[in-house]
Amino acid sequence: MARTPSLLPRLPPISPAVGRRLLLGAQGLLDDPERATSESVYELVHRLGYVQIDSINVVERAHHLILAPRLRGYRPSLLQGLLERRRRLFEHWTHDAAAIPTAWFPHWHDRFERYRRELRRRPWWRQRMGSRPQAVIAQVRARLERDGPLLARELGAGNGRGGASSWWGWSPQKTALEYLWWTGEAAIAGRRGFHKLYDLTRRVLPDAMAAPRPGPGENLEWACRTAIERLGVATPSEIAAFWHAVPAAAVRTWCADAASNRRTGRRRGRPSRSPIGAPARERSRPPRPASRSSARSIRSCTTAGGRCACSGSISASKGSCRPPSGGMATT
Repeated sequence: MARTPSLLPRLPPISPAVGRRLLLGAQGLLDDPERATSESVYELVHRLGYVQIDSINVVERAHHLILAPRLRGYRPSLLQGLLERRRRLFEHWTHDAAAIPTAWFPHWHDRFERYRRELRRRPWWRQRMGSRPQAVIAQVRARLERDGPLLARELGAGNGRGGASSWWGWSPQKTALEYLWWTGEAAIAGRRGFHKLYDLTRRVLPDAMAAPRPGPGENLEWACRTAIERLGVATPSEIAAFWHAVPAAAVRTWCADAASNRRTGRRRGRPSRSPIGAPARERSRPPRPASRSSARSIRSCTTAGGRCACSGSISASKGSCRPPSGGMATT
């Protein structure tokens, strides 16, 4: 059973000001922008965890607007190259469709299985798949095998329930393509305009598909540690929501275990919203803008009912959350 906050050891808190700096630093909002290269774009996406792929396009697509303020001279072609040529990023779901480091693809197998169990039971999907879902999926799979990569419209399907002007007016063939993508059989090979180009995952990401699949414990550890490192300060439910990869109850247990091993502290404030710990010297004042050569150590912390701060240190010059030299260990 997970420990409650009242059963946790007495540990040092952090101030709200330190918590805010942790969050801003983890999101790259305290850094001087680096020069944009393929490598720096990849490193930024890895540091953020993912960048949501968004269709909103008033000034520019929203995913480019996330990256451009953080990288000097950013160009959309840099992200496109990582997705479509170098394959260092892949498109799939977190809380929404996103560009994600391909190194983490093995952690998506649990999600693929979950979607295989759930999607066909959802009324929305059943309505759009039609009365012969297995046959439609088999036909679309065979067409991808033979002719992929393909746009949905290249399957020769008419418009779905919503008609041509409907965002969600999917035909059975388009729904089958999305089903294959959600469940990991298909991948996004590229885009034409903003339309997805689908192909079989084993052709798009062969090395990622062949990589060993992590076990449940390893997957939980990855989901929690990478989330809190990128959020800076978060509740267990916010850690779970970052990737939408593991159940909230499992995250609460993970947090309770971290707390029982004295890897946690609490922020001063109301108990129901209390985030976690930093060294005692950080409690009395907000971080000052320090010189470029200095950095303050802030240990990772988690609580069963409160908040959690990331492992590693906050660089005074970068303002960013960095893992310790030995990785993300939180001892």
